[in-house]
Amino acid sequence: MSDKAALYQEALSEIEAIFEEEGGSNLDAIAVMATICSVLSGKFDTFYWTGFYRVNDEDLIIGPYIGTVGCLQIPFGKGVCGTAAAEKKTVIVPDVRAFPGDIACDAGSRSEIVVPVFDIAGDLLAVLDVDSSEVNTFDEVDRRWL
Repeated sequence: MSDKAALYQEALSEIEAIFEEEGGSNLDAIAVMATICSVLSGKFDTFYWTGFYRVNDEDLIIGPYIGTVGCLQIPFGKGVCGTAAAEKKTVIVPDVRAFPGDIACDAGSRSEIVVPVFDIAGDLLAVLDVDSSEVNTFDEVDRRWL
């Protein structure tokens, strides 16, 4: 197991323990998202911005996050987050400045991974957006664990 995978395993164990200790399935999605952001951003030094954008019709609305001020709304299909939402698949961008249609919410962001989040029925609930201030931060290990 790589060092990065080991950190993800630690983060997952922490999130699962908090979830069980704090009410489990009785918790609402916002509380769970906030906890995930806190654990992940504390675990990885390279995570410059960690947060969720929640689905609201055909837009994404900012949810819990840790980092600098983010875009408040993102239409489906726009930028990295909107692309991941529209395609319902994980998008890894080694250098956001080279991504066509990038929405520059923060000039400090250099690379990004966006992971779709589905509810139990399989409907898109949100996307998890993680940015780094360095290029080429994210890879298949991040895709697998996030």
